[in-house]
Amino acid sequence: MLNSFLDAVAKTRRALPLCALVLASLPASQALAAHGAGVSPGWKQCRSANPDERIAGCTQVIGDISKESTHNQLAAYVNRAGAYQAKGDYAHAIEDYGKALEVEPTSAVVLLARGAAQHAKGDIDAAIADYGAAIEKDKKSVAAFMARASAWRVKGDADKMLADLEAAVKLDKKTGGPLAARGTHFHGKGEHDRAIADYSDALKREPRLVGALVGRGGCYYSKAEYDKAIVDFDAVLKIDPKNALALVNRANAWRGKKDFERASKDYEAALVIKPDLASAKKGLDDVTRIIAKKAASGAASGDAPPASVEHEHH
Repeated sequence: MLNSFLDAVAKTRRALPLCALVLASLPASQALAAHGAGVSPGWKQCRSANPDERIAGCTQVIGDISKESTHNQLAAYVNRAGAYQAKGDYAHAIEDYGKALEVEPTSAVVLLARGAAQHAKGDIDAAIADYGAAIEKDKKSVAAFMARASAWRVKGDADKMLADLEAAVKLDKKTGGPLAARGTHFHGKGEHDRAIADYSDALKREPRLVGALVGRGGCYYSKAEYDKAIVDFDAVLKIDPKNALALVNRANAWRGKKDFERASKDYEAALVIKPDLASAKKGLDDVTRIIAKKAASGAASGDAPPASVEHEHH
């Protein structure tokens, strides 16, 4: 019943970082349609992209829900839940997903969606329970394994996180997301060669996967292979010219190569995009002092660049 919806959701989530997976609302971006146009006149709004309109329309449908088909009952609750979730009203979203599960208790998609709402609300144990139930219903759900891996990460259980990432990698032979997520796990452990292998495999599948490019560039940076890091950060900036953190990372790599003028330009460019970016401010201050000192004394700098690259925090 919901397979086409799940496919649409998966396409929007592939490039998301692991820790952001469960923060993206499953049904909020793709409303379910009523079969036979539905009975209630509220259906037009119940599929609206505007969360407030969708809540109003679905509430009208739900007010006379017994007249709707089973599919339409499910769709009304799921659509309203997604709208609540988009607004950050996780309590009401979870309640509506529960109502949807009363209509169709075996729906892995609704379990996954409720798990995402629990996760965003901060109830990680409840999220893990829902993700596990979704996996029981659909043992090939890459999204459920990825989401549960993210929840294990929050709990600090690296072994269970890796086990779920391994399952996702085995199941998904086409996209780069699971490989990139596993690469991020290895990167965090300092196993840079294993991470580079995963990021590279992910990029063979999806050459424009920004998270994989940033991660691989970060690994090269940690290995002091600055030229390779710069190539990856260049690629990120071709895809996303306003990526301030990529500019900071490239600046740090230039700094590692003792090319302080280029580093300065990248720090400055990052601050144009994000004027309050602390790492760019500090980097620019550092290289400005180094350039001035070098101009005054002619001595080579003993500067050491930052130990690691900047990452998005979710």
